[in-house]
Amino acid sequence: MQRLFAKLFLIIVLMFLVAPRTTSAMPEILPFDQLRSGMTGKAYTVVDGSGKIENFDVNIIGLTDEGKGSKRMIMAQASGEVIKRTGGILQGMSGSPVYIDGKLIGALASTLKEMDPYTVFITPIESMMELWTLPDPKAQVNRFKVAKAAEEENKSDEPETKNESAEPAEDTAKSEGVEEAPEVEEMSALYLRGFDANGEKFLRQTLGLNDVQTAPTKFERGLDLNATLEPGSALGVAIIYGDFSLGATGTVTAVDGKRVLAFGHSFTHGGNVNYFMTDASVIGAVSGATGNGVKLAGIGNIIGRVNQDRESGIAGILGTFPAVVPITVTIHDNALNKEETYSATIAYNENLVPKLGASIAYTALSKMADSLAESTVEVDFNVKTNVVDGGELTRKNMFYNPSDVGQVAVLELMQALNLVCSNTKEESNIFGVDVNISFDTERRTASIISVTPDKKKVKPGETINLTVELQPYRKPTEKVIMPYTVPLTARQGSLALEIHGGALVPVNQAMANAGIITADSNKSYEDKIKDFLKTGKNNQLVVEVGGSNEPKTEKQIRREIEQAKRAQARLKKEGKSSQKADSKVDTNYIIDNVVRTTLSVEKV
Repeated sequence: MQRLFAKLFLIIVLMFLVAPRTTSAMPEILPFDQLRSGMTGKAYTVVDGSGKIENFDVNIIGLTDEGKGSKRMIMAQASGEVIKRTGGILQGMSGSPVYIDGKLIGALASTLKEMDPYTVFITPIESMMELWTLPDPKAQVNRFKVAKAAEEENKSDEPETKNESAEPAEDTAKSEGVEEAPEVEEMSALYLRGFDANGEKFLRQTLGLNDVQTAPTKFERGLDLNATLEPGSALGVAIIYGDFSLGATGTVTAVDGKRVLAFGHSFTHGGNVNYFMTDASVIGAVSGATGNGVKLAGIGNIIGRVNQDRESGIAGILGTFPAVVPITVTIHDNALNKEETYSATIAYNENLVPKLGASIAYTALSKMADSLAESTVEVDFNVKTNVVDGGELTRKNMFYNPSDVGQVAVLELMQALNLVCSNTKEESNIFGVDVNISFDTERRTASIISVTPDKKKVKPGETINLTVELQPYRKPTEKVIMPYTVPLTARQGSLALEIHGGALVPVNQAMANAGIITADSNKSYEDKIKDFLKTGKNNQLVVEVGGSNEPKTEKQIRREIEQAKRAQARLKKEGKSSQKADSKVDTNYIIDNVVRTTLSVEKV
C-alpha cells in the first residue's frame, strides 16, 4: 500500500506538469437587489443514478436581509415534474444553480427541516463569489517540494472570465451528491466509508459529530486532474481519502476557469481550508415521509483542492492537489498470525490530523479484531516530521483494558500528533505516519510483589542491582534484575525509592498535578517533545527517587554540586565508572502498581 501511495504522489506531480489548460466561462449574474417576489427561474441538479442533469421550476416568494454582517437569503418555492418525483427538495440538491432568464442568481442551500419540503432557501451568487477573493495562505502549507515547484509553473494560467449566459443543457450527463442537513450545523452531515460501527462511534466522540451517515455509497478511488465541471454537476469534498473516507457531496454552482463554487453553505465552516475536491456519483434518491429526502451518493476521483469553506458555500481549484498526511496502519493478530494493512491520506489540517489519525488507527484495529475487550495491544508508531532531529518521532508502548483497549491504545498517537501540530514557531510538516499494532486476546498485566536491593548501604554514584519480583496475571512469578545508580547528589541518610510501571504517575508528578508543588509550565516546544519521548512505557519497570520536590535554595544547590564532584573523584580513584545506569527496564507485562524500598546512603 505504501508503494501505491508513493506512485499516487508521483502521478500527481506529473499531472501538474502535463495537464492541459481548460477553461469555462462564468455566466452573467442577476444581483440580489434586482430580485423581486414573483420572478420564476430554473434550478439544475441530478436526482438519480443516470447522472443526467435535470431541471425544475423555482418561484421567488421573498427575500431576507437582516442587515450588515448577516447572511442574505432568497426564499423560493420549487415545483415541476422532477420535484413531484422526489417528493420535494432533497438533501444533495444544495449548491444546485438557479437561473432567471439565463442569469445566475445563486445556489440552493437549505430547507425548513421537517416542514414544507417544497420551500427552499437560496444563497445569493454575490455572497458565494466573495470566496474567490479571500486569501489562501494554506495553499503553501506542508507541500512536497516538487509538487510546489510544479504548481508555481501553473500560476500563469489565470482563468478567463466572460459575462455570458452559461445555463446548462438539460441532456448533459453528469452526477450529483449528498449535502449537509437543511438546518446546517458544523460538520453535521458527513459521509463515511471504511469505518465500522466502533470506528464511527469513536470518530463521532473525537470530532464531536452530531450526524454522520453511513448509507451505502459508490466510491471510485483515483486521480483526474484533467477533469472539467459544469453548473449542476456533482462535487465531493473529503478530509480523509483512501481505505477510509470522510467527506460529503454536493452540487457545483459555478465554474470560472479552474475556480469552482459549490454547496451554497459550509461543509465544516473551516474558513481557509485544505481539503480534497472530488467528483461524485449519485446512486439514487430516497424520499422522506414528511419531506427531507436524501440522495445517496459517494465521492470519486480527486480532481482538485477545496480552499474555502464558509457560510455562503465552498470554493476550490481544479487541477491542484491539497497538502496531505499519508498514514499507513498495519494490524497483526498474534493469535491467528494474520496481518492486514490499511492506507489513507488525511488532508493537512493541524486541528484535525491528530484526531483523524487516531480514529483511523482505532478503526483499523477494530476491523481486524473480533473484540477489543480483554485484549493486550502493542502500538509502535513513527511520525515523519521536520520538528525533531533525525526527522522521525517514534514511540512504542503496550496497553491493556478490560472493555475497549483500542481507545486507550491510540491516545499516545493522538498526543504525539498534537505535539507536532502545536508548534508555536511555525507550522510543522508531517510527511507521513506509520503505525504498527499487534494484539493478543489475553491479559498481559503484572503486579510488583517485592523489591530487594543486593545491598542496603550505598554511596553516591554507586551502582547496585534491584531484584524485582513480578506476579503476572494467572501465571507463575518472575524476577527481573534492575541496575540502579545512586544519584551523585544523594544526601547521607535514608533514600526512598519508588519502583512502578511506566504508566503510573509517581508521587512528585501527582503532587504537581494536584497543585501541591509547582510544575514547570515554561518548557519549550522542543523540551515538551523530549519529555513525551522519555515518558515511561506501560510495560516498563521504572525506578525513581521518592520524597519532596520542593525548590532548593542556592546554598543547597552549591552543596550538592560539591558533593557530586567529591563522589566523581572517589569513583575515579576506585577505577569505577560514574555513568548512570538506565532506570527503566522493559518487561513482557503491563505493570499496574507501585512498591517502595529504602537505601541507606553513607557519607562520602
